Amino acid sequence: MAILKTSPPKANELEFSLFGPGIGECAVIHLGCGEWMVVDSCKGSDGKRSVALEYLEEMGVDVEHQVKLIVVTHWHDDHIRGLAQLVRHAGAARFACSAALRCVEFLTLVAADREVTLVEHSSGVSEFSDVLDVFSSRGNGKNARGPDHWAAEGSRLYSDPKRGVEVWALSPSSQTIAASKGAMAAMLPVPGEAIRRFYPQEPNALSVVIMVLAPGINLLLGADLEKCADEKRGWRAVISSSVNPKCPSHVYKVAHHGSSGADMDDIWTELLVEQAYAVITPYARGATPLPSSDDVQRMRQHTDNIYCTAWPATKSPPRRDPAVERTIKEMVRTHREIRKQPGQIRARFPFNGRFPSSASLELSDGAASLTASSAT
Repeated sequence: MAILKTSPPKANELEFSLFGPGIGECAVIHLGCGEWMVVDSCKGSDGKRSVALEYLEEMGVDVEHQVKLIVVTHWHDDHIRGLAQLVRHAGAARFACSAALRCVEFLTLVAADREVTLVEHSSGVSEFSDVLDVFSSRGNGKNARGPDHWAAEGSRLYSDPKRGVEVWALSPSSQTIAASKGAMAAMLPVPGEAIRRFYPQEPNALSVVIMVLAPGINLLLGADLEKCADEKRGWRAVISSSVNPKCPSHVYKVAHHGSSGADMDDIWTELLVEQAYAVITPYARGATPLPSSDDVQRMRQHTDNIYCTAWPATKSPPRRDPAVERTIKEMVRTHREIRKQPGQIRARFPFNGRFPSSASLELSDGAASLTASSAT
Protein backbone atom coordinates (compact mmCIF):
# COMPACT_ATOMS: atom_id res chain seq x y z
CA MET A 1 0.00 0.00 0.00
CA ALA A 2 1.37 3.41 -0.97
CA ILE A 3 0.33 5.19 2.23
CA LEU A 4 0.86 8.93 2.41
CA LYS A 5 4.35 9.16 3.88
CA THR A 6 4.97 12.04 6.20
CA SER A 7 5.94 13.04 9.70
CA PRO A 8 3.27 12.74 12.40
CA PRO A 9 0.91 15.68 12.96
CA LYS A 10 1.88 18.39 15.42
CA ALA A 11 0.87 18.13 19.07
CA ASN A 12 -1.79 20.84 18.60
CA GLU A 13 -3.10 19.44 15.33
CA LEU A 14 -6.14 17.26 14.67
CA GLU A 15 -5.76 14.71 11.90
CA PHE A 16 -8.57 12.78 10.25
CA SER A 17 -7.51 10.02 7.83
CA LEU A 18 -10.15 7.90 6.12
CA PHE A 19 -9.23 4.70 4.31
CA GLY A 20 -11.44 2.65 2.01
CA PRO A 21 -11.09 0.31 -0.96
CA GLY A 22 -14.14 -0.90 -2.92
CA ILE A 23 -15.44 -2.61 0.24
CA GLY A 24 -14.32 -1.64 3.76
CA GLU A 25 -13.45 1.46 5.76
CA CYS A 26 -11.28 2.69 8.61
CA ALA A 27 -10.79 6.11 10.19
CA VAL A 28 -7.58 7.07 12.01
CA ILE A 29 -7.73 10.25 14.10
CA HIS A 30 -5.02 12.19 15.93
CA LEU A 31 -6.53 13.70 19.09
CA GLY A 32 -3.51 15.86 19.88
CA CYS A 33 -0.24 15.38 21.81
CA GLY A 34 0.50 12.07 20.11
CA GLU A 35 -2.74 10.36 21.15
CA TRP A 36 -4.77 8.50 18.51
CA MET A 37 -8.10 6.79 18.03
CA VAL A 38 -9.22 4.32 15.36
CA VAL A 39 -12.80 3.84 14.20
CA ASP A 40 -13.64 0.56 12.43
CA SER A 41 -11.11 -1.48 10.47
CA CYS A 42 -10.22 -2.75 7.03
CA LYS A 43 -7.13 -4.42 5.61
CA GLY A 44 -4.55 -3.27 3.08
CA SER A 45 -4.42 -4.46 -0.50
CA ASP A 46 -2.56 -7.65 0.49
CA GLY A 47 -5.47 -8.63 2.73
CA LYS A 48 -3.14 -9.41 5.62
CA ARG A 49 -2.57 -6.34 7.80
CA SER A 50 -4.80 -3.75 9.38
CA VAL A 51 -4.54 -0.55 7.35
CA ALA A 52 -4.50 1.47 10.59
CA LEU A 53 -1.46 -0.48 11.80
CA GLU A 54 0.31 0.07 8.48
CA TYR A 55 -0.32 3.80 8.53
CA LEU A 56 0.55 4.46 12.16
CA GLU A 57 3.70 2.37 12.05
CA GLU A 58 4.78 4.13 8.86
CA MET A 59 4.75 7.41 10.83
CA GLY A 60 6.64 5.89 13.74
CA VAL A 61 3.67 5.95 16.12
CA ASP A 62 4.02 3.65 19.14
CA VAL A 63 0.77 1.78 18.54
CA GLU A 64 0.91 -0.12 21.82
CA HIS A 65 0.91 3.04 23.94
CA GLN A 66 -0.27 5.95 21.78
CA VAL A 67 -3.55 4.51 20.45
CA LYS A 68 -5.97 5.40 23.25
CA LEU A 69 -9.35 4.46 21.83
CA ILE A 70 -10.69 1.93 19.32
CA VAL A 71 -14.34 2.08 18.30
CA VAL A 72 -16.19 -0.49 16.20
CA THR A 73 -19.39 1.17 15.01
CA HIS A 74 -21.14 -2.11 14.13
CA TRP A 75 -20.19 -5.67 13.27
CA HIS A 76 -20.76 -5.76 9.50
CA ASP A 77 -17.92 -7.41 7.56
CA ASP A 78 -16.81 -4.26 5.74
CA HIS A 79 -16.22 -2.36 9.01
CA ILE A 80 -14.43 -4.92 11.13
CA ARG A 81 -11.79 -6.87 9.14
CA GLY A 82 -8.40 -6.75 10.81
CA LEU A 83 -9.85 -5.38 14.05
CA ALA A 84 -8.54 -8.17 16.27
CA GLN A 85 -5.03 -7.62 14.91
CA LEU A 86 -5.25 -3.92 15.76
CA VAL A 87 -6.63 -4.58 19.26
CA ARG A 88 -3.84 -7.08 19.88
CA HIS A 89 -1.17 -4.46 19.08
CA ALA A 90 -2.83 -1.49 20.82
CA GLY A 91 -2.55 -2.71 24.40
CA ALA A 92 -3.30 0.66 26.01
CA ALA A 93 -6.41 1.40 23.94
CA ARG A 94 -9.87 1.40 25.42
CA PHE A 95 -12.35 -0.50 23.26
CA ALA A 96 -15.91 0.66 22.53
CA CYS A 97 -18.75 -0.96 20.62
CA SER A 98 -22.51 -0.55 20.31
CA ALA A 99 -24.46 -1.08 23.51
CA ALA A 100 -27.04 -2.85 21.33
CA LEU A 101 -24.62 -5.81 21.23
CA ARG A 102 -24.60 -6.15 25.01
CA CYS A 103 -27.00 -9.07 25.07
CA VAL A 104 -26.93 -12.85 25.36
CA GLU A 105 -28.36 -13.18 21.86
CA PHE A 106 -25.37 -11.52 20.20
CA LEU A 107 -22.88 -13.54 22.24
CA THR A 108 -24.76 -16.65 21.14
CA LEU A 109 -24.29 -15.56 17.53
CA VAL A 110 -20.58 -15.11 18.19
CA ALA A 111 -20.31 -18.61 19.61
CA ALA A 112 -22.31 -20.16 16.73
CA ASP A 113 -20.30 -18.35 14.08
CA ARG A 114 -17.18 -20.24 15.15
CA GLU A 115 -18.73 -23.22 13.36
CA VAL A 116 -19.18 -21.41 10.05
CA THR A 117 -17.04 -23.06 7.37
CA LEU A 118 -16.51 -23.00 3.64
CA VAL A 119 -16.90 -19.24 3.24
CA GLU A 120 -14.42 -17.07 1.40
CA HIS A 121 -14.08 -14.49 4.15
CA SER A 122 -14.71 -14.73 7.86
CA SER A 123 -17.83 -12.93 8.97
CA GLY A 124 -18.03 -9.86 11.15
CA VAL A 125 -19.10 -11.85 14.17
CA SER A 126 -16.09 -14.15 13.74
CA GLU A 127 -13.80 -11.12 13.86
CA PHE A 128 -15.63 -9.88 16.94
CA SER A 129 -15.09 -13.29 18.50
CA ASP A 130 -11.35 -12.93 17.86
CA VAL A 131 -11.42 -9.53 19.58
CA LEU A 132 -13.05 -11.09 22.65
CA ASP A 133 -10.32 -13.76 22.63
CA VAL A 134 -7.70 -10.98 22.81
CA PHE A 135 -9.48 -9.51 25.83
CA SER A 136 -9.70 -12.93 27.47
CA SER A 137 -5.96 -13.40 27.07
CA ARG A 138 -5.43 -10.17 29.02
CA GLY A 139 -7.71 -11.27 31.85
CA ASN A 140 -6.69 -13.02 35.03
CA GLY A 141 -8.52 -16.25 34.27
CA LYS A 142 -11.46 -15.65 36.60
CA ASN A 143 -12.58 -12.36 35.13
CA ALA A 144 -12.17 -12.27 31.37
CA ARG A 145 -12.12 -8.74 30.00
CA GLY A 146 -14.58 -7.37 27.48
CA PRO A 147 -15.33 -3.97 25.90
CA ASP A 148 -14.42 -0.96 28.06
CA HIS A 149 -17.34 1.09 26.73
CA TRP A 150 -20.79 0.06 25.58
CA ALA A 151 -21.47 3.07 23.37
CA ALA A 152 -24.93 4.61 23.31
CA GLU A 153 -26.65 7.95 22.72
CA GLY A 154 -25.06 10.69 24.81
CA SER A 155 -22.09 8.66 26.12
CA ARG A 156 -18.61 10.19 26.31
CA LEU A 157 -15.89 7.79 25.22
CA TYR A 158 -12.80 9.98 25.64
CA SER A 159 -11.96 13.28 27.32
CA ASP A 160 -8.86 15.40 27.79
CA PRO A 161 -9.85 18.61 29.63
CA LYS A 162 -6.39 20.15 29.23
CA ARG A 163 -6.61 20.03 25.43
CA GLY A 164 -10.37 20.44 25.28
CA VAL A 165 -10.79 17.25 23.22
CA GLU A 166 -13.75 14.90 23.62
CA VAL A 167 -15.19 11.91 21.78
CA TRP A 168 -18.92 11.21 22.05
CA ALA A 169 -21.23 8.45 20.86
CA LEU A 170 -24.50 9.86 19.48
CA SER A 171 -26.22 6.52 18.92
CA PRO A 172 -27.75 3.96 19.27
CA SER A 173 -30.81 5.29 21.10
CA SER A 174 -32.21 3.56 24.16
CA GLN A 175 -35.20 2.38 22.10
CA THR A 176 -32.85 0.76 19.60
CA ILE A 177 -30.93 -1.00 22.34
CA ALA A 178 -34.14 -2.34 23.85
CA ALA A 179 -35.28 -3.70 20.48
CA SER A 180 -31.93 -5.21 19.53
CA LYS A 181 -32.45 -8.49 21.38
CA GLY A 182 -35.35 -9.43 19.11
CA ALA A 183 -33.35 -8.65 15.99
CA MET A 184 -30.45 -10.76 17.22
CA ALA A 185 -32.69 -13.64 18.25
CA ALA A 186 -34.18 -13.76 14.75
CA MET A 187 -30.70 -14.43 13.36
CA LEU A 188 -29.86 -17.36 15.62
CA PRO A 189 -29.40 -20.66 13.72
CA VAL A 190 -32.27 -23.11 14.01
CA PRO A 191 -31.31 -26.52 15.50
CA GLY A 192 -30.98 -29.10 12.75
CA GLU A 193 -30.45 -26.58 9.95
CA ALA A 194 -27.10 -25.99 8.29
CA ILE A 195 -25.21 -23.07 9.79
CA ARG A 196 -24.69 -20.39 7.20
CA ARG A 197 -23.01 -17.05 7.22
CA PHE A 198 -24.89 -14.42 9.20
CA TYR A 199 -26.16 -11.58 7.05
CA PRO A 200 -26.94 -8.15 8.50
CA GLN A 201 -30.45 -6.98 9.24
CA GLU A 202 -31.73 -3.78 7.68
CA PRO A 203 -32.23 -0.96 8.31
CA ASN A 204 -29.04 -0.55 10.33
CA ALA A 205 -30.09 1.23 13.50
CA LEU A 206 -27.42 -0.32 15.71
CA SER A 207 -24.47 1.71 14.37
CA VAL A 208 -22.51 4.04 16.63
CA VAL A 209 -22.35 7.58 15.27
CA ILE A 210 -19.25 9.35 16.62
CA MET A 211 -18.59 13.05 17.27
CA VAL A 212 -15.05 14.28 17.91
CA LEU A 213 -14.85 17.74 19.52
CA ALA A 214 -11.55 19.64 19.47
CA PRO A 215 -10.71 23.35 19.79
CA GLY A 216 -12.05 24.99 16.65
CA ILE A 217 -12.79 21.77 14.71
CA ASN A 218 -15.43 19.05 15.06
CA LEU A 219 -15.87 15.74 13.24
CA LEU A 220 -19.06 13.73 12.68
CA LEU A 221 -18.62 10.07 11.73
CA GLY A 222 -21.91 8.65 10.45
CA ALA A 223 -21.01 4.93 10.42
CA ASP A 224 -23.79 3.07 8.54
CA LEU A 225 -26.69 4.58 10.47
CA GLU A 226 -29.88 4.87 8.44
CA LYS A 227 -32.95 7.09 8.74
CA CYS A 228 -35.49 4.60 10.11
CA ALA A 229 -39.21 5.38 10.08
CA ASP A 230 -39.37 5.50 13.88
CA GLU A 231 -38.62 8.93 15.35
CA LYS A 232 -36.80 7.27 18.26
CA ARG A 233 -34.36 5.29 16.15
CA GLY A 234 -31.68 5.97 13.52
CA TRP A 235 -30.79 9.48 12.40
CA ARG A 236 -34.12 10.89 13.55
CA ALA A 237 -33.21 9.98 17.13
CA VAL A 238 -29.71 11.50 16.79
CA ILE A 239 -31.10 14.80 15.51
CA SER A 240 -33.83 15.09 18.14
CA SER A 241 -31.66 13.89 21.06
CA SER A 242 -31.67 15.98 24.24
CA VAL A 243 -28.44 14.42 25.59
CA ASN A 244 -26.08 14.57 22.59
CA PRO A 245 -23.67 17.53 22.18
CA LYS A 246 -25.08 20.30 19.98
CA CYS A 247 -21.93 21.32 18.11
CA PRO A 248 -22.01 21.64 14.29
CA SER A 249 -19.22 19.62 12.66
CA HIS A 250 -16.79 20.70 9.96
CA VAL A 251 -16.06 17.22 8.59
CA TYR A 252 -18.70 14.55 7.96
CA LYS A 253 -17.88 10.91 7.28
CA VAL A 254 -20.99 10.34 5.21
CA ALA A 255 -23.24 7.58 6.55
CA HIS A 256 -23.70 4.29 4.70
CA HIS A 257 -21.53 5.16 1.70
CA GLY A 258 -23.75 8.06 0.65
CA SER A 259 -26.94 6.04 0.16
CA SER A 260 -30.29 7.84 0.17
CA GLY A 261 -31.54 5.61 3.00
CA ALA A 262 -28.98 7.18 5.34
CA ASP A 263 -29.45 10.80 4.27
CA MET A 264 -31.63 13.53 5.70
CA ASP A 265 -31.61 17.26 5.09
CA ASP A 266 -31.51 17.82 8.85
CA ILE A 267 -28.10 16.13 9.09
CA TRP A 268 -26.68 18.87 6.88
CA THR A 269 -28.60 21.78 8.39
CA GLU A 270 -28.63 20.80 12.08
CA LEU A 271 -25.39 18.84 12.62
CA LEU A 272 -22.93 20.40 10.12
CA VAL A 273 -21.52 23.80 9.24
CA GLU A 274 -22.13 25.19 5.77
CA GLN A 275 -19.85 23.73 3.10
CA ALA A 276 -18.56 21.02 5.42
CA TYR A 277 -16.07 18.48 4.09
CA ALA A 278 -18.06 15.37 3.16
CA VAL A 279 -15.84 12.28 2.96
CA ILE A 280 -17.11 8.91 1.71
CA THR A 281 -16.00 5.31 1.43
CA PRO A 282 -17.63 3.44 -1.48
CA TYR A 283 -19.42 0.12 -1.41
CA ALA A 284 -18.91 -1.78 -4.65
CA ARG A 285 -20.85 -4.95 -3.86
CA GLY A 286 -24.35 -5.27 -5.30
CA ALA A 287 -26.10 -4.30 -8.51
CA THR A 288 -25.57 -0.55 -7.97
CA PRO A 289 -22.32 0.55 -6.29
CA LEU A 290 -22.51 3.32 -3.68
CA PRO A 291 -22.42 6.23 -3.87
CA SER A 292 -24.40 6.41 -7.10
CA SER A 293 -24.33 9.45 -9.36
CA ASP A 294 -27.75 10.39 -7.92
CA ASP A 295 -26.30 10.18 -4.40
CA VAL A 296 -23.46 12.52 -5.34
CA GLN A 297 -25.84 14.99 -6.97
CA ARG A 298 -27.99 14.97 -3.83
CA MET A 299 -25.00 15.70 -1.59
CA ARG A 300 -23.93 18.55 -3.89
CA GLN A 301 -27.05 20.39 -2.83
CA HIS A 302 -25.41 20.79 0.59
CA THR A 303 -21.66 21.13 -0.08
CA ASP A 304 -19.14 21.55 -2.85
CA ASN A 305 -16.50 19.69 -0.82
CA ILE A 306 -17.13 15.98 -1.47
CA TYR A 307 -14.32 13.41 -1.47
CA CYS A 308 -14.32 9.63 -1.93
CA THR A 309 -11.54 7.24 -0.90
CA ALA A 310 -11.81 5.18 -4.12
CA TRP A 311 -13.37 6.51 -7.29
CA PRO A 312 -14.67 4.79 -9.22
CA ALA A 313 -15.19 1.97 -6.74
CA THR A 314 -15.09 -0.70 -9.46
CA LYS A 315 -13.16 -1.37 -12.64
CA SER A 316 -14.00 -3.23 -15.80
CA PRO A 317 -13.43 -6.97 -15.34
CA PRO A 318 -10.16 -8.38 -16.70
CA ARG A 319 -10.16 -10.10 -20.08
CA ARG A 320 -10.94 -13.79 -19.83
CA ASP A 321 -11.36 -16.76 -22.07
CA PRO A 322 -14.71 -16.33 -23.93
CA ALA A 323 -16.05 -19.61 -22.54
CA VAL A 324 -15.27 -18.50 -18.99
CA GLU A 325 -16.92 -15.14 -19.65
CA ARG A 326 -20.10 -16.82 -20.91
CA THR A 327 -20.25 -19.02 -17.82
CA ILE A 328 -19.90 -16.02 -15.51
CA LYS A 329 -22.67 -14.13 -17.33
CA GLU A 330 -24.96 -17.13 -16.92
CA MET A 331 -24.37 -17.13 -13.16
CA VAL A 332 -24.59 -13.40 -12.33
CA ARG A 333 -26.35 -10.38 -13.78
CA THR A 334 -23.43 -8.02 -13.35
CA HIS A 335 -19.77 -8.55 -12.60
CA ARG A 336 -17.07 -5.99 -11.96
CA GLU A 337 -13.60 -5.94 -10.47
CA ILE A 338 -13.71 -4.43 -6.99
CA ARG A 339 -10.81 -2.23 -5.92
CA LYS A 340 -8.64 -3.85 -3.25
CA GLN A 341 -6.23 -0.95 -2.79
CA PRO A 342 -7.49 1.34 0.01
CA GLY A 343 -7.50 4.98 -0.98
CA GLN A 344 -6.79 7.61 1.66
CA ILE A 345 -8.25 11.03 2.42
CA ARG A 346 -6.21 12.94 4.99
CA ALA A 347 -7.15 16.27 6.51
CA ARG A 348 -5.17 18.09 9.18
CA PHE A 349 -6.44 21.05 11.19
CA PRO A 350 -4.54 23.19 13.73
CA PHE A 351 -6.44 23.62 16.98
CA ASN A 352 -8.32 26.94 17.01
CA GLY A 353 -7.61 27.43 13.31
CA ARG A 354 -10.09 28.84 10.80
CA PHE A 355 -12.02 26.36 8.70
CA PRO A 356 -11.33 25.66 5.90
CA SER A 357 -8.48 28.12 5.23
CA SER A 358 -6.14 26.61 7.84
CA ALA A 359 -6.81 23.00 6.82
CA SER A 360 -4.57 20.83 4.66
CA LEU A 361 -6.17 18.10 2.54
CA GLU A 362 -4.39 15.27 0.72
CA LEU A 363 -5.73 12.46 -1.47
CA SER A 364 -3.88 9.22 -2.21
CA ASP A 365 -4.24 5.85 -4.01
CA GLY A 366 -7.39 6.53 -6.01
CA ALA A 367 -9.09 8.94 -3.62
CA ALA A 368 -10.77 11.74 -5.55
CA SER A 369 -12.74 14.94 -5.28
CA LEU A 370 -16.25 14.33 -6.60
CA THR A 371 -16.57 17.48 -8.62
CA ALA A 372 -19.24 17.85 -11.30
CA SER A 373 -16.83 16.59 -13.92
CA SER A 374 -15.39 13.61 -12.04
CA ALA A 375 -18.48 12.01 -10.55
CA THR A 376 -20.90 11.85 -13.45
